[in-house]
Amino acid sequence: MSSISGPATIDQLVQDAASHNHTVTARLIRDWTEKGLLDYPQRRPAGKGHGSHPALYDEKQRYLLLTLLHHRKQGAGIRTLTQIPVGIWIYWGDDFVPLRQVRVAMATWIGDPRVSLRRARQIARTILQQMDHPAAAPAARKALLDMLAQAAYTGRVDLTALESAARAVFEPGFSPLHRAVGHLSAPLTVDSQIGIIDARLQAIAKLTTDQFSDDDFRNARHAHLLGYAQYVRDQPFLATQEPADHPGLYEPVTAESTLNQSCDHLLTALGLGIIHPERTTEFTRLPAPRITFRA
Repeated sequence: MSSISGPATIDQLVQDAASHNHTVTARLIRDWTEKGLLDYPQRRPAGKGHGSHPALYDEKQRYLLLTLLHHRKQGAGIRTLTQIPVGIWIYWGDDFVPLRQVRVAMATWIGDPRVSLRRARQIARTILQQMDHPAAAPAARKALLDMLAQAAYTGRVDLTALESAARAVFEPGFSPLHRAVGHLSAPLTVDSQIGIIDARLQAIAKLTTDQFSDDDFRNARHAHLLGYAQYVRDQPFLATQEPADHPGLYEPVTAESTLNQSCDHLLTALGLGIIHPERTTEFTRLPAPRITFRA
């Protein structure tokens, strides 16, 4: 049985970790706090001229620290660990992780919007695999890969040129028709992929300049929960309609997979709120669903 109860000082957090077979220092906890993995503790002034008492982390943050340490032991780095507080905020709410912490965690997750060229090409290859067609020309694949990698590396892209490059790979010989893969209710198309890329790049630009309001964050969460709840309901059926040449198009929803995509989902929802503000406004009129995850 856990002995954790109530708020605690940073020294007590170190003891919490030790009692669960983790070795940490106060410096690591401060570093994780600055990165948004933990919320800042509550300061306690001791009165005029008397300095202050040790600041206190609340009970939920104590449990969060143990969760973070568990995943760190399994090899998760800082950027991966930021998914945990963001995911808790999205699916369990402000009572468990405050929005101010989410803002810091998202900034850590994004880091320098100009990611390493190596990671940029990894992102580009993932998108290319989703959009590839057996009849696509090698030169068309390379052109799309280079353009996607450059977009991920610089945070900028010519959407018209990207759409043309994407169609050359996804729809070779289809003109004037447009190709759609998967079920009609949730198809993979060039337009859907370009829309997501555009949304994410716009969201990164606003996040890195701190232009989103608290309401923007909460509205994005609300919109995401509505859309994701619909996907959770539909996924078992959609999986039966999955094309043989696109395995994993409609991947199962588990707590682990959802948590691992929390920052991506929030980033996309924030970006879609920029592009389609009227849709976000409509979503806020609907009650937020409660999502239940499979193990």
